[in-house]
Amino acid sequence: MLPPNDEQLDLSKALAAVLASNKSKWLKFVEGFLGSRTDAEDVVQEAVRRVLVRARQLATEDQVRMYLGRAISNTAIELYKCRKRDRLRQLPLEEHILPTSSHATPQTVLEEQERSAERSRLVELLNQGLSRLPFKQYEALRLTVLDQDITSIRDAGLSNGIPYSTLRHRSLQALKRLRKFMRRATGSNMAPRSNTRRWTRP
Repeated sequence: MLPPNDEQLDLSKALAAVLASNKSKWLKFVEGFLGSRTDAEDVVQEAVRRVLVRARQLATEDQVRMYLGRAISNTAIELYKCRKRDRLRQLPLEEHILPTSSHATPQTVLEEQERSAERSRLVELLNQGLSRLPFKQYEALRLTVLDQDITSIRDAGLSNGIPYSTLRHRSLQALKRLRKFMRRATGSNMAPRSNTRRWTRP
C-alpha cells in the first residue's frame, strides 16, 4: 500500500522493519555463501549502510526489502571475489602460470596461460551474471546448484521453508537468465538447449 502523497517513506524506519522480519534469513543465506557468520554480519551491515548513503526514494517497505536484498547479494559477491583474489595472491607464482604436467615446455606453459586467462574471464562473467539475478532467483540457484551440501531440490526446499515447486521454478528462471547473459557477454550464437525444463536433481 502506498503512503499518502504528502508523506515520504522514512527509509531508516522502513529498513528497521525489513531487517526485523528478514535479517535472520539473509544472514543464513550469506553465511552459507561465504562460510562465515562474521562475514555475513559485516555484509548485511555494509549493505544497509550503502542503502542509507544512496538514499534512493522508495515508496513501500516491500520495495525497501527487495532493494536491500539485492544490495546484500551484491555485497556478498564482492566480498567473495575479494577474498578469492587474496587467496590467489598467496599462492606461489609457479602455481599461477605453470600447468600441472611435469613435462612442461614453453609452448605448453603459454597454452596453459591462455586457457587460464579464458577461464578467469568466463568466471568473471559468470560472477557478473549471478550478481544481476533477482535475489530470490540467486538464492534458489545457490540452494539447488551452487551449494554442494544439497542433494536435491526437495531437501533444499524443506531445509529453507520454500515449497518444492517454487524453488524449482525460481532455479529454472535463474538458469535461463544466466544462460542468456553468458550468451550475450561471450557473443555466442549457440541456441538455448531444448531440454531446459529437464531437471536432474529432483
